[in-house]
Amino acid sequence: MRGYAPTRRVAVLAAAGALVGLGLAVAWLGQRADAAAQARPGVAWSLSPASNTVTIRLTPGGGPTAQQVMDRSRLTVSAPGTGLAGTAARGGRAVRVPVPPGQRTELSVRVRGPQPVTRTLTVTVPPRLRVTVVRHTSAGLLIRASSPLRPRPRRPLCRTDAVGFPAPTEVTVAKSPAGCRARLRLTARDGEQAAVRVTVPALPTVPLYSFASPAGRAVYITVDDGWTPSTPVLQLMRKTHLPVTAFLIEQAAQRNLLYWRAFAAAGGTIGDHTVSHPDLTKLSLAQASAQWGQARQALGHWLGGEPALGRPPYGATDPTVAAAAYRAGLKALVGWSATVTSQGVQTWDGKGLAPGEIVLLHWVPGLGQQMTRLLAVIHARHLNPAPLSAASFAGVAPQRGSLKGD
Repeated sequence: MRGYAPTRRVAVLAAAGALVGLGLAVAWLGQRADAAAQARPGVAWSLSPASNTVTIRLTPGGGPTAQQVMDRSRLTVSAPGTGLAGTAARGGRAVRVPVPPGQRTELSVRVRGPQPVTRTLTVTVPPRLRVTVVRHTSAGLLIRASSPLRPRPRRPLCRTDAVGFPAPTEVTVAKSPAGCRARLRLTARDGEQAAVRVTVPALPTVPLYSFASPAGRAVYITVDDGWTPSTPVLQLMRKTHLPVTAFLIEQAAQRNLLYWRAFAAAGGTIGDHTVSHPDLTKLSLAQASAQWGQARQALGHWLGGEPALGRPPYGATDPTVAAAAYRAGLKALVGWSATVTSQGVQTWDGKGLAPGEIVLLHWVPGLGQQMTRLLAVIHARHLNPAPLSAASFAGVAPQRGSLKGD
């Protein structure tokens, strides 16, 4: 019995050691399996309705071998029964597959490599966006789409910035300063896109005149800006009923409203010279329209009647400026053919003042003296100062291009 006990203890210890070794082996195998599962790449996908494509991407797993598994994996995508398929090169990360709009498509995704993956994706693509109506209206173009649209920030199209979304499926494009053809891109709320070629009609423009009717040997006296009202000129108007047209800057007129009300009461004509006297040719259609329109409304409210005539600052005009004047409600733009300087009256052709001429002066100190010299020239040439209105341009050819000065 004494010799048997040690032998039994050895056997028991050997059996216990074997069990521990087996447990360690099982744990090690489990750890390897967990590490392999952790390194298995994942699959992610996204849909682009704008191009009707599905992009399937491999995403890396975890652990120290994840990158090796990714490098040795190959992604394959197919749509059974459709002929659609795509394969990324070994180590490639993405496959793009076109899918038909307006239906559900099942995609079979397989990852071949050390850690294979098989998945089935079901993708539902929105219906294709279609343009159903393109109609010309009095305001411009009306475009209707098959699905609700995603309003986009206003961007100039054919130099017009009046692109609106009056209804969920409608787009309006206002007339442009000059008619043109353009490509308008629409985006539905579900992301589908469509492009339509449109012909944007031209916006009516207001003509520019540098001469008015010469009937009755008429000449026309105009004075710009309005920063420095002239008491002598107002007294002269009251005494002789002299017709004068003041093209007023809104900001200048507001500083001396009592004077300009007296000027209008004395028979003076009020013209629009914009809000702040910018070069309108450097502004957008909306900005130029606001310069004309805001000044016209303010002058009309203050002085009893919105002006029908406007004079662009510096004489600078182009189709956008003329279209903006039309949008603001003006009837004619007025240039000039003669100016008054310290050297006297200077005409466009260097000759004497003639019937139909429009004379430019400014509301500056010394205007009363300039007016006196001008009237002396007018009387010496047997001309007659006449009030200026839209009717003064009947039968007169408008000017082309811009003037310089003012």
